Amino acid sequence: MTTSIEAKLGPVRLAPGYTRWNAQTYLFAAFITIGMLAFISFIQPYLLNANLKVPADEQGRALGLLGFANEIVSLLLVAPFGALSDKIGRRPVYAIGFVWLAAGFFLYPLAQTFPQLLACALFFSVGVAAVGCMLATVLADTPQEDSRGLFVGITGFFQGLGATLAVLVLGKVPQRLAADGMDAAMAGRVTLGIAAALCLLTALVCWLGLKRGTPSQIGEREPLRVLLRTGINAARANPRIWFAYMLQFVSFADRVVIGTFFSARLQQTAIANGQTVAEAASAATKPYVIANVSALLFAIIFGLMLDKMNRITAGVVAMAVAGVGYISGGFVGDPTSEWIILVAVLLGLGQICAIIASQTVLGQEAPQDVRGAVFGLAGIFASCGILFTTAVGGLMYDIVGKGAPFFVIGIVNASIMIFGLYLLRSHSKA
Repeated sequence: MTTSIEAKLGPVRLAPGYTRWNAQTYLFAAFITIGMLAFISFIQPYLLNANLKVPADEQGRALGLLGFANEIVSLLLVAPFGALSDKIGRRPVYAIGFVWLAAGFFLYPLAQTFPQLLACALFFSVGVAAVGCMLATVLADTPQEDSRGLFVGITGFFQGLGATLAVLVLGKVPQRLAADGMDAAMAGRVTLGIAAALCLLTALVCWLGLKRGTPSQIGEREPLRVLLRTGINAARANPRIWFAYMLQFVSFADRVVIGTFFSARLQQTAIANGQTVAEAASAATKPYVIANVSALLFAIIFGLMLDKMNRITAGVVAMAVAGVGYISGGFVGDPTSEWIILVAVLLGLGQICAIIASQTVLGQEAPQDVRGAVFGLAGIFASCGILFTTAVGGLMYDIVGKGAPFFVIGIVNASIMIFGLYLLRSHSKA
């Protein structure tokens, strides 16, 4: 007679067949995944300045097009990668995704024209789709249901830490290399080479450490039209689900503003103030890191607050904080400004509040029998938030002003807050 021993990672109970090493490998992969995705957003303005010499008044549209193309490719490939991982396993798809990212990091600094850079971004997006899909899929596979929330929280911490350290460490490499006499273009190439090496190392770790084999249970995949119809019907029956969709939309829009336009604005302003391209990239890391560290620390506080208040109220509070943060960000974009630390903190708080609120409201309001469709449609709203911000924000950044994307997203946050207040008032009258 044999007895199965339940594997645990600290207090987290793991699903049958998963070992502590499997879970530790996944957390490392999550750390690197988000770190690399944050870093590529941060370094793109550097490439536009150092390699392509794109004029400052055209960089918003360039960054917007790069982000828009990246999200379209990722949207098209997420479902195929998910189906592929059901057939051959999560391990090979995650590992191949990191190898693909490594190749993309190697190719990026070789681009000498914007069409070549766009082609590199499209190539890189294939790897983004693979690792992004596996990031969510392995997260769903690994813990037992009664430990899911805790494991999600731990994973979120590692993701935020990865984004912070990737920008803090790699973002300063070009300046250090330039200080030793290397030109800006070569410094960028070496920096991206280091990122490629990290991706290759992570691919090896994933191959050795993730659970082998294919999933024992594979959920049925609904056609897109069925998912859309079911998700919309659920929101018609419960307006709070519309609120959750809106939160999901703006939480991913917030990520684009911080990851793309905030770093671009900081670097451009530093260059305009007389710093070199490498020095500007280094100067931009401080406010960016402050925003991410603020988000990490406040995530714990906001998470505790969520257990003591109505989830819709939490969403309203989140939108209020985010609205103030992004509107404030529209006024200050100089890394040497005395106000930049406060603005960075507000941006970080706004981003994490929007993300946590969207997840908690969805978790509370999604009916159990159509939960998959509701979360699927929420994912589509998230992608729409990215597409909207990269397209509209990129144009407004160049044509209206560098603070325009911040004002737009701040107004969107405020509008969603007003809708949440309406829901609270309607519920109190019911």
